[in-house]
Amino acid sequence: MTMDNNLISVIVPVYKVEKYLRRCVDSILVQTYKNFELFLVDDGSPDDCGKICDEYASKDARIKVIHQKNQGQAAARNHAAKIATGEFIAFVDSDDYIEPDYLEYLLGLQHKYNSDMSIGGFCYQYEGKLPKERTYVKEKDALLDASEALIRMNYNQGCGATPWAKLYKKDLILKHPFPEGQIYEDLAILYRIVGYCSSIAIGNRKIYYWVQRMGSTMRMEFDERQMVAMDAVAAQIEYVEKEYPKALKSAKYRYVAKAIELLAVCFNSGGSRTVFERLQKQMNLYANDLLHDKRAKKTMKMRVIAVKLGYFPAKLAFGFHEFTKRLLK
Repeated sequence: MTMDNNLISVIVPVYKVEKYLRRCVDSILVQTYKNFELFLVDDGSPDDCGKICDEYASKDARIKVIHQKNQGQAAARNHAAKIATGEFIAFVDSDDYIEPDYLEYLLGLQHKYNSDMSIGGFCYQYEGKLPKERTYVKEKDALLDASEALIRMNYNQGCGATPWAKLYKKDLILKHPFPEGQIYEDLAILYRIVGYCSSIAIGNRKIYYWVQRMGSTMRMEFDERQMVAMDAVAAQIEYVEKEYPKALKSAKYRYVAKAIELLAVCFNSGGSRTVFERLQKQMNLYANDLLHDKRAKKTMKMRVIAVKLGYFPAKLAFGFHEFTKRLLK
């Protein structure tokens, strides 16, 4: 079967992204690979997103719009996946955008290796900054088993625990629906999707722009709902210990790294001592594993040591880390 015969279902959950939606949809409609259907899932958005979706659907027969009551990104993705007719599924977040060869590249990797899933690279795009142009590097790709893919995902080396910049055989998503009613739903299920694969193709071409904006799930102020992320990374440790023990060290790294990420959100939101102590206690479960992990970055180890020392050393270390990040943007 040639590539042109493979229908891809592209799924975009839409909620309160009126400012970004057209850029996202336009980047999908100019794909070099033409055989796709596009699901725009209006998740009860209170702005004009629903009207924009309908406007696009009236002009392009490939676009299918779903209007539903607000249920969250997971429910939006699951709803579209159930009625998708494509052999493969790809996701794009509605505030992000993609390169014209997004689908062609991912499907090309799948065909090259006959894999269950394929993964491409991404770039950060900071809101308010000029759009980045893709930088070209020597392209590399490889075929991984599930264990190595989990390791790379946990260390964020070439792929991360996000649903986008990936192409899935539809059956993978139908067998592993996104858990509804929570945030970090991708973190809670992607390791199981990867673990179900016989093989995963991965390449380093940057095909996706992850827009960093205020108000997104990843940049919100700390609240109790975010603690579910720790449950997700703890569940992964239990899963890989049983199914993929070679990936256990990486899963422990992921656990500590997620605690560090939430601590950063905590300090950016005023630095609650109660939250700090909870996350410090959780981080300490595997902190020593990370400190002895040769694949862990020095900046991560420095923050872990600071958290072990206490609230004020941690506050200083996280403040310095954020300051250097801003300088490098």
